[in-house]
Amino acid sequence: MRHLSSWVAALVFLVAGIPAGAAVQGSNRLSIDLTKLEEAQSKADWFPKLKVTPEGLGFDGPASETVDGWLQTKPMGVGLSWRPPTSVRLNVVIKPEAKSIKLDNGQTFTPFAGRVFARYSADFEHWSSWQALKQDSSASTNSSERIFSGDLTVPQRDRQSYSAHLSDYSRLDVPWGSDEEAAVKWIVQTDPKFFEHNLPFIGYVEFMFEAPFQGSRRITSFDATIDYVVGGFHQIPKDKTVKEQERDTIPWRYKAP
Repeated sequence: MRHLSSWVAALVFLVAGIPAGAAVQGSNRLSIDLTKLEEAQSKADWFPKLKVTPEGLGFDGPASETVDGWLQTKPMGVGLSWRPPTSVRLNVVIKPEAKSIKLDNGQTFTPFAGRVFARYSADFEHWSSWQALKQDSSASTNSSERIFSGDLTVPQRDRQSYSAHLSDYSRLDVPWGSDEEAAVKWIVQTDPKFFEHNLPFIGYVEFMFEAPFQGSRRITSFDATIDYVVGGFHQIPKDKTVKEQERDTIPWRYKAP
């Protein structure tokens, strides 16, 4: 059996109360090269005073000049197209590290490395509040990058209504009783405002990086990894055209109409 991190191993036993052997482990990755404008624009937005150039994201000016800026990634689907996770582990690496600046008076200081936040949505439209990730100060000090990590987890209480709907859907005469994408569409047909009041799983994740940007000091890349574990037990599809294996390669994709 492939070695699991302590976080993943613990989560395996929490996923719907099922044994570890019935769990599906996976990850989704977001990589943004901030030296390439077209790629950066397709994956993120940023504070208007900042610009993407071949040197990275920042602004031209003396190093002593500061702009409080931000970078926000566009929503990223996570988990499986038929089963989204309820807890994810996040790791973010931003390059380069915040380098020391020498002032005109001869003194030097190291700028604040910034903060990374994350939030989640079930339907691409309604979102949780932003949650701060923790910076790995020791790793950042000894490397050329800034490293942040943390978890997003849906409280079990917030899943009660959704779980009841899933149970009802699984008993219907449908092509695949375990297809949560189809179940969500069925729920929304009955209750169009369901996700206005419920965030029962993590279908999409967004990141936001906030930091003081110094003149001519730019960041060149933003990389995020989202690890998850979901329950693997499911019904056998009644409709043979439903291809489970292909659905395993597609992240969550339902979007509010």
